[in-house]
Amino acid sequence: MFAQAPRPDPELQPPANPAAAPAGVALPDPANLPRPTAPLRPYAGRPLLPGNGLRLLPLDSFAWGGPAGPARARRGRTRGDHCLIRVTAGTLRITLPRGPVDHGADSVVFIPAGTAFAAEPQPGVCGQVLLMPRDLGERLDLPLPNRIVATLADSAAGDTLSADLRALAQRLDDPEGIAAGLRLGLIAGSLRRMVPAGAKPGRRPPPDIDDRQLVGAYRELAGRELGRGRTVADLAEALGVSAAGLDAACRRHRGCSALALLYELRLERATTVLRSTDRPLAEIAAELGFTGTAHLIRSFITATGRTPENYRQMARASSAAG
Repeated sequence: MFAQAPRPDPELQPPANPAAAPAGVALPDPANLPRPTAPLRPYAGRPLLPGNGLRLLPLDSFAWGGPAGPARARRGRTRGDHCLIRVTAGTLRITLPRGPVDHGADSVVFIPAGTAFAAEPQPGVCGQVLLMPRDLGERLDLPLPNRIVATLADSAAGDTLSADLRALAQRLDDPEGIAAGLRLGLIAGSLRRMVPAGAKPGRRPPPDIDDRQLVGAYRELAGRELGRGRTVADLAEALGVSAAGLDAACRRHRGCSALALLYELRLERATTVLRSTDRPLAEIAAELGFTGTAHLIRSFITATGRTPENYRQMARASSAAG
């Protein structure tokens, strides 16, 4: 016997024609109506950005980065836009892979797009933050620096930059972007003059210092992200460098590629877990980012000449004998 189809609720059915609608009630348009519909209004709490994509924010409202514990600084996150920060009073804490630094009054900080950082305004901080789309910065006649600039501005340079920011604030809604572009060119010139003498924009610090810090940050980040399917490119982006730049730093500082260093870190963690626990191989492989138990076994044999279980037995026998 066929089940009887449910009877439609008359209160949920639209009237057959507009004339049947109650007086004063407008019927909604059908979803498949062929004629154009009215454009959606922007959400009131999120106004439309200017056509050129520039944004100027008060510094005390610019908090950026991932959450952290009460005793630790925020974790860095990558931004896709250029960030120019002018501190006029108080302190702003900026955290990069090498650690947190406090920037006080008269500080100017420029962070290029693609850099991972965290920003924590401290109580009483004042200043401005200018956010610039990456493509807009590339179209300037005088390009923006392609390295982080963090310096104390002298009174003349600071006053000039503040004046440029005030003038730019009046041109954020410039639909053509011409006036804003001219003002940005002046700001780019001011930034490049603030680069310390002897250090050209884009020039790397000494490799023995910079590579050591970068590779240390890479190992620390990779260790936290094992088992989450992160690629070398993912980790490099989180550190604010390209995958090629990270790989070159690993080869200079450690003599191996970034991928080989990641495999090495996985094997180090695997040996520690095998020595100290009875956890099954499948569980260890999943936690440390191996594709499966077979991958763990192959990698372990290649590196040590032993299977993981054989290594575990020998490590325990050696510990008991000692």
